[in-house]
Amino acid sequence: MSDSQLKITPKSEHVEDVSATEFGNANLAILHDEALMVAEGEEKMTAFTYLLACAAGLSGLLFGYDTGVISGALVNIGTDLDGRSLTDVEKEWVGASTSCGALFGGLLGGNLADKIGRKWVLAVGDVFFVLGAVLIAASYSLEQIIVGRVVLGFGVGIAAAVTPMYLSELAPTRFRGTLVTIQSLMITGGQVISYGMGAGMTFKGGWRALFAISIIPAAGQAAFIHWLPESPRFDMIQGREDAARKTMRQVYSGISDEALEIKVRALREVVTVTKAFQQRWPMAKRPKLILKTAMYRRPAFVACALMGFQQLCGFNSLMYYSSTIFSYAGFSNPTAVGLIVAGANLSMFLLDRVGKRRLLLWTYPNMIAGLGLAAVAFHLMTQSTGGVLVEGTAYDSRWTTFMLVMMVYFIGSYATALGNIPWHSNELFPLELRGMGASLLTASCWSTNIIISATFLSIMNGIGAAGAFGLYAGICLVGFIFVVFCYPEVSGLSLEEVQTLFVDDFGIKKSQQIRRNHAAARAKETNEWNVGDKHAGSHEEKN
Repeated sequence: MSDSQLKITPKSEHVEDVSATEFGNANLAILHDEALMVAEGEEKMTAFTYLLACAAGLSGLLFGYDTGVISGALVNIGTDLDGRSLTDVEKEWVGASTSCGALFGGLLGGNLADKIGRKWVLAVGDVFFVLGAVLIAASYSLEQIIVGRVVLGFGVGIAAAVTPMYLSELAPTRFRGTLVTIQSLMITGGQVISYGMGAGMTFKGGWRALFAISIIPAAGQAAFIHWLPESPRFDMIQGREDAARKTMRQVYSGISDEALEIKVRALREVVTVTKAFQQRWPMAKRPKLILKTAMYRRPAFVACALMGFQQLCGFNSLMYYSSTIFSYAGFSNPTAVGLIVAGANLSMFLLDRVGKRRLLLWTYPNMIAGLGLAAVAFHLMTQSTGGVLVEGTAYDSRWTTFMLVMMVYFIGSYATALGNIPWHSNELFPLELRGMGASLLTASCWSTNIIISATFLSIMNGIGAAGAFGLYAGICLVGFIFVVFCYPEVSGLSLEEVQTLFVDDFGIKKSQQIRRNHAAARAKETNEWNVGDKHAGSHEEKN
């Protein structure tokens, strides 16, 4: 790489004087430097990067375990609380209480991340995981288990808000999808573990052990936090450039010193703009700024809407209540059958190779088909019971089997794209608003999650299982239309490039152009190397 390629023209020298819109339009030329594009093509995944992802991803494991474990616990609690069985409405309270805690935990976590850093907020989440598990395991009343689930929810909300942000800011551009997807893998892995352990702990009081076990990974992560590096972007904002460079060297160990310096300078340029923005726009003024400024409103709308569609599509009804549904449908071990559904959620991770937008467009029609056909199966199953699932009824095994196959088909399609991609949406927010963006994203997640967890059994009793899953199929159709018109392709773009997409519109065409520029820059570099090798070979032959 030549010195000319490394040259950076200073921008925004008087950035403290510009408006919010001008921040978004800041012409950071280094983001489009061919040398930077080629440097990103040199990135490789390292053992250190995988270790970071797994250590931080323990929050995802706890998230998945503590949200999934309730499905098995609800059918095993029996009369352990207040000496009586829980009603369907009380089960909804228990299921929704974690989501209520997560709503506030996410708002807390996202804002704390901008003040004390990303990694230490994860430790705060671990404290809530431990306290919540202790309260639940020791519960002998409905009120106590609800309080314990709310406290646990604070940990879940913090994990949901901060872990994807932390991982996306550490990840090499080429592998950001892979690294953040480790978080999704941990979430789904936690769900599978919770279902598997729920199937094995059906003895009296076994549900208490299910919650107590979650203390172990929470305590382990809290002890390991000290050795995790801080996000280079947060270090740079705090003026710790040496620490940021050290972490980036560990993450980008496969690239040259010149390429690393390009990335450091690009980050420095963005952080300069970010710090000036944060000085001019205090935390209290930023929500209003997001609402009235299109370049901030667009990514907030896209991120929150996609997360809302994820929560409302029907998957959470299975995560929380699959054991109850399958028990009503007549399966002898409903929790073990629920494990099949959770196991299907361990998906193929293709985000970096195929692209997020393309995967969503491919899998949404399959989700719609799976839910629609499951609704048909429920309709045919329950004709003799007035369209409602009645526990103890011997339903036709042909339709119960077909229903289960369609559920697994839906979950497999969901997990391949929609189950993972919304958790990457922190990358849509510019650095100056990323902490608040994480809070908004988490608020969207858990407010819509509450709608599902607090109403599903009532909806199913009101309009029948067929009506409920037909409703979810309709929501998925709306989500598909949203992706077509509003969700740009961000795979392969740096976080700094992503923040330029929403300045004029939703950036669908602009993202495609940037991706083409990346491919052209790498092809040009390859051709130059090939030509250089040929010239060198010809020179050797002449000699």
